[in-house]
Amino acid sequence: MNASGSVRGLLAGVFTVVLWGSLPLLRRLAGLPPLQVAAIALAAAALLAGVAALFAREGDARPAPMTRKAHWLAGVGGLVGALWFYFLALGRGDPAVVTLVTYTWPLGFVVAADVLAGRRPAVAALLGAGIAFAGIAPLVAGGGGGEPTPPVAWLAGLASGASWIAFSLYLRGAGALPLSGYARLFGQAGVVALVLHLVTETTVTAAVGDWLAAALIGVGPYGVAFMAWGYALRHGPAGLLGTLTYATPVIATTALVAVGWSAPDPRLALAAIGVVGGALVASGRLPARWPRRSLRPGSAG
Repeated sequence: MNASGSVRGLLAGVFTVVLWGSLPLLRRLAGLPPLQVAAIALAAAALLAGVAALFAREGDARPAPMTRKAHWLAGVGGLVGALWFYFLALGRGDPAVVTLVTYTWPLGFVVAADVLAGRRPAVAALLGAGIAFAGIAPLVAGGGGGEPTPPVAWLAGLASGASWIAFSLYLRGAGALPLSGYARLFGQAGVVALVLHLVTETTVTAAVGDWLAAALIGVGPYGVAFMAWGYALRHGPAGLLGTLTYATPVIATTALVAVGWSAPDPRLALAAIGVVGGALVASGRLPARWPRRSLRPGSAG
């Protein structure tokens, strides 16, 4: 791999993480019910991935789910749940607090991957989870940051994280998906979200800007971000890219505070440090002088 290709891969990774960090901002701009936003976003992501697949000339490549049941429960269900519960939490509590709680999910993924592989959870994974939740504890004890964050918002954030774990475990078992595979997955999840919206929510006909913001969630944090991340993984430095993903909740929280949608609070900074530090410990990215052999978690994908 040449140096320029590696740099472009790294830049693609940075771009992806910034797009992921923009998700709560875009959600706040879309004055629509959670499932309605999810359905619009997933439809936009499916359309973008489908068009990209045509230009990529992938043919009729299909995803290879572990089983059809796993595909629908963990793949489609996990994706719908991740968006639904996250958007629900953002509407009920302080968005910065909700984002930090939701993004503890990579720690749970490391533990779940070890358990499903028949291994005992690594010491590093358990230690990392402890560090992350210790960082968040002052927020819980103090009732959250600027906006009130009731228990339902905390629970919805954790449910979104659990859904991301299920979706990530599905992707790990299914292997790398082509763009056409993502288009099908997004499309199926969009139909499920639409049906749930029609059954449980009242459709809101808001301003065009609300619909555009919902569509941008699918185009940016899901559509373009997935494609950029794929390019980054093929061409960029894998270790550094993995570390970059832990910056997502910090970027999101900083942006929310900067625009005034979350109040600056030292507990937010402590929670961000705890989440990122815990994720780094769980991933095994420790100083060379540490005994990494006994702390190294199983591969996350």
